[in-house]
Amino acid sequence: MSDPVEARAIAAGVIGRVLRSGAYSNVLAHTASASLSPQERGRVKSLVFGVLRRLETIDEAIETGTGRRPDALDDGVLDRLRVSAFEILYGGLPTPIAVSAGVDLIRAENPRVAGLANATLRSVSTQDLDLESEMVLPRWLMVRLESEWGEEPAHQFARSSALEPERIVRLRAGGPTGFAGIGGAVVAEPGPLPPESVVQDAASIAVGNVVGATPGMRVLDVAAAPGGKTLHLLDQTGGRGVVALDRHTRRVRDGARRVPQAHWVVGDGAKPPCRGRSFDRVLLDAPCSGLGTLRRRPEVRLRVDAEQVQALAALQRQMLEAAMGLVAPGGLLVYSVCTVTPEETVEVTRDFDLQPPDVPGVVWGNGRLLAPHLTSTDGMFIAVHQA
Repeated sequence: MSDPVEARAIAAGVIGRVLRSGAYSNVLAHTASASLSPQERGRVKSLVFGVLRRLETIDEAIETGTGRRPDALDDGVLDRLRVSAFEILYGGLPTPIAVSAGVDLIRAENPRVAGLANATLRSVSTQDLDLESEMVLPRWLMVRLESEWGEEPAHQFARSSALEPERIVRLRAGGPTGFAGIGGAVVAEPGPLPPESVVQDAASIAVGNVVGATPGMRVLDVAAAPGGKTLHLLDQTGGRGVVALDRHTRRVRDGARRVPQAHWVVGDGAKPPCRGRSFDRVLLDAPCSGLGTLRRRPEVRLRVDAEQVQALAALQRQMLEAAMGLVAPGGLLVYSVCTVTPEETVEVTRDFDLQPPDVPGVVWGNGRLLAPHLTSTDGMFIAVHQA
């Protein structure tokens, strides 16, 4: 028999670790719920992502209900209040049931605050809140997107980033044009994966498709860990000829376990330990802010600021310049970042000989943008250089 308190408690624990310890919600929600039934795993993930997508509104409701700032509350109690408030505001349960379930959840953490929990959750259920359909994005980011795209497209991005993404897989043997017009990308229903497929967002699949490696080519994947795109390149080349470079020793070790067919190398992508003009294909999926992945990792918006984006953009320019020198005559370089900031996309590529690839999305500068409001995928900027 399922235990809804257990699932809610696990969700609250995941939320606390994501917000206080830097954990990634998509990874931790999966591992923390692994022992539960499929139904309860789904409950945990729904609660975790629901709270993180609506955190600002939920915390506002809790502050009003308790009369205290959320950070003044005990961490464990606060996280359980967040789960309970989410179910009241967004979960679709009848209010008395949601309030009762929330009190039970918080009583299990600390019986002495059951009265506070009851009063707070009843207050949440009666507050006149603006339950916006948009994800709240940092003001600096909204200003930049509105300036680049216009006000309505920026708000479309915020609305789409708050939606649950489809479960997309890549057919490893390739396939016809699939989800969002991207070859090999298909929607997978809950349950076992289709044969010879891997879970991968369609925008990432598009990046690999653009590389278009073939057997016999020498291919370099820069900043390759954890190896999802590396595996795609190996599938294109017949399982050999791919060098995977990453500067982090632990990530290289993990990548080598996940994708052992590649030749993994520890090295700095800004100063790659590779012979110049020696690769037929070079993929630079550069380190970035990750602000295109908000549907799957909504906490990213809480961790990144404008100064970090500027520092990442400087690194991306260094890595792109270095990668350009590794492409053999007649070869192809693909630059990609899973973000939407102008600093990391059009402003990085502006001074380089790059062009938009032939993939879904819209042309932006000398690249192409995929995004949740445009292609129902992660936000991804892709540009190519033909040597």
